[in-house]
Amino acid sequence: MAKWYCGEGFQDDIVLSTRVRLARNLKGIPFPNCMSDEDAQKVISTVEDALSKLNYKFRLIRLSDITDVERQRLMEEHFISPQMLKEPAKKAVFLSEDEAVAIMINEEDHIRLQCIYAGEESEKAYNLISKIDDFLGETVQYAFHRKYGHLTACPTNVGTGMRLSFMLHLPALCMARMADNLFAAVGKLGVTVRGMYGEGTKSSGYVFQISNQTTLGKSETELAQNVTDVVNQIIAKEREVRRRIAKDKGVSLEDKIMRSYGIMKYAKKISTEELTGLLSNVRFGASLGIIENVSASTLNEIMVVTRPAHIMETGTETGEERDVKRAEVIKTLLNKKEE
Repeated sequence: MAKWYCGEGFQDDIVLSTRVRLARNLKGIPFPNCMSDEDAQKVISTVEDALSKLNYKFRLIRLSDITDVERQRLMEEHFISPQMLKEPAKKAVFLSEDEAVAIMINEEDHIRLQCIYAGEESEKAYNLISKIDDFLGETVQYAFHRKYGHLTACPTNVGTGMRLSFMLHLPALCMARMADNLFAAVGKLGVTVRGMYGEGTKSSGYVFQISNQTTLGKSETELAQNVTDVVNQIIAKEREVRRRIAKDKGVSLEDKIMRSYGIMKYAKKISTEELTGLLSNVRFGASLGIIENVSASTLNEIMVVTRPAHIMETGTETGEERDVKRAEVIKTLLNKKEE
């Protein structure tokens, strides 16, 4: 089955992906920041045993059993977080056969269940991850408080432990210099804005992660509805500003977009930094109909499979060799999708 970034979804011209993440811990075992190696292995084996009884198959990937490059690839595909790259001996990830679900083990919490789909697919993602969470909750003993809910390493995750995140491409709001004020306003509504790889990362290519700020005091349904309502308002504003910019900029905007498209199709080498801007322009152009026959799923695939670890084969390639390979991969994907 195709990976999430090769799929299609609702409003995928703006919403690159939807992710639902649940933070859970096992009763009687210290949190990962103070657990022993023995504790870490116990969590892995406990979850492995529980998942073996589920009629939805997972494969276990112990991060200590794979190379640095392979771990980096998992992060680039958003199956693991940047924090998972530290102390790999204690960490693992369970990846479902369809790769819609990844369960990070011993990240900040013992268990981080996450489901990710292309486009705005919050209901679909929530329904799937909830079924797996319900099964695990009946099979293992979660750390749970009757009053406060799920207990987690960070107080901001106590309660439902749920984070609903949308990855949005917002070039028009940024070009119109409206993004900062808008993000400050939504911050007062219990929503937070982060970079492409979550907490502690910066935005690049006008791509932002928008998610609920807290998980305590409201139900999962209420939290999901709040962040979805805010995101839909942001999407509506982005569309409005896109139409205005397309009308005002006219030929100059089309020229900028088509130049970026030309470089992606014909350049002999492209760096990661250069591609970030090019990809943003082409994604913008495709959404406006300026560029035809290039889907959001193609651009998502290019975004992921041209990252440094995906380009590497041996891990010893020079920067220029990676840039040449990146240009080849981009050209192949664009030509393939246009046939």
